[in-house]
Amino acid sequence: MTYETLLYKESIDEGIAWITMNRPQKRNAINKKMIVEMGEAFRKAEKNNDIRVIIFNGEGSCFSAGHDLSVEEHYPNTSEERIQWERKYYFDEIMYLRNIRKPLISQVHSYCIAAGLVLALMADIVIAADDAVFNDPVIRMGANSQEVMILPWVVGEKKAKELLFTGDSLTAAEALQFGMVNKVVPREELDSAVYEMAKRVAMMPPIAVSLVKESINNTLDNMGYTNSMKMHFASHLLSHSTEEARQGMGTDKRGNLKKYFAERDKSFKS
Repeated sequence: MTYETLLYKESIDEGIAWITMNRPQKRNAINKKMIVEMGEAFRKAEKNNDIRVIIFNGEGSCFSAGHDLSVEEHYPNTSEERIQWERKYYFDEIMYLRNIRKPLISQVHSYCIAAGLVLALMADIVIAADDAVFNDPVIRMGANSQEVMILPWVVGEKKAKELLFTGDSLTAAEALQFGMVNKVVPREELDSAVYEMAKRVAMMPPIAVSLVKESINNTLDNMGYTNSMKMHFASHLLSHSTEEARQGMGTDKRGNLKKYFAERDKSFKS
């Protein structure tokens, strides 16, 4: 199978699959087509008993700049359409990645923003280059973060509030300090570091690894993880209906969003 927005590669002998976002000209901005193809690619890797580990990364200058907000992309206008669209094409697919029955490693370099941040943090292990920058600026758009509220679970309450109240970024070193990533390596060593980690995990008994992952996920669920995600999703959808969101997202200025966001964010620069 070939994809328009992804690259897919398998090494059957090693038990590793690579799923790579491949819209480098758009900084791997995530559109509907990519979400659909991700679902197909991850399910293909999950169903293949020869694959024991999945690596998720991005082609080009950065991991991902987040949702594709360009004028070419259609986003629902009514609340009814938005609920159906975001549930099907984002929330359900994100939660699927969290619960996929094989270990998933995110390989992050440069910008990892908003929807890209959530995708990266759904992985079981995150390895970042030293140039990685993590950011969820959605508060500046007037909305309640991304569709999935992952930050409190990976950096803790206080840091999550700071990041989400301000829309500020974390460097790779800060992300490591707060437990967002497992390891930070020089950019030129990122491919090999992720590959070596994947090979180590692939050596383990696959059913045992799958059960360990499920046990850890169940532990978090007993602490309220999945229910918290569902409650947040409803609040996120509600926030889109506000005048703040209309202004912050430039609903009436979609012809030149890059210029609009740059002007909007001037006051946030320190």
